[in-house]
Amino acid sequence: MAPSRPGLLLGLVGVAVVSALASIVDGVLFFVGGRDMALDVAANTIAAITGEPVDAVKAGGGALFEAALDEVQGTLAVRGGVAIFFGVVLLFWGLLALRGAVWVRVLLTLAALTNAGVALRLATDVEGGTTAIRGLGWFAVVTGLVVVVLAWLPAINRYAKARKGR
Repeated sequence: MAPSRPGLLLGLVGVAVVSALASIVDGVLFFVGGRDMALDVAANTIAAITGEPVDAVKAGGGALFEAALDEVQGTLAVRGGVAIFFGVVLLFWGLLALRGAVWVRVLLTLAALTNAGVALRLATDVEGGTTAIRGLGWFAVVTGLVVVVLAWLPAINRYAKARKGR
């Protein structure tokens, strides 16, 4: 007779999926709002260096402004891509965790910690980020840490041992 799947295991999968989706949406926001964020960051940086007002830098444009804009936009796109990648990795291992196997939970733990680290970087990013991006980043950090705790609770360990013993 197959052991019954504990509710905590379903909770683990649910939290892992939610955490992964938060990171994926966070990464998508970097792509959707990347140009606007890059404009603000580039203008603020150049204004800090030259002493000009931010509005004057934006209105004046110029080669320096365009170069800074391209650089910032590229950086933000990479950050968004990294968030999406690690969100997908967490989603994959989170869905496989339904089996409760130890090796899957080890990989899920590594994925959750990596995803939480990336989300922490995005949540504390000074140069690129809106309130939504920061909020989703912090949410992904917290839920990622919850995934790590849930993965190693005794009820899930007992289920994994019972499945292995059959």
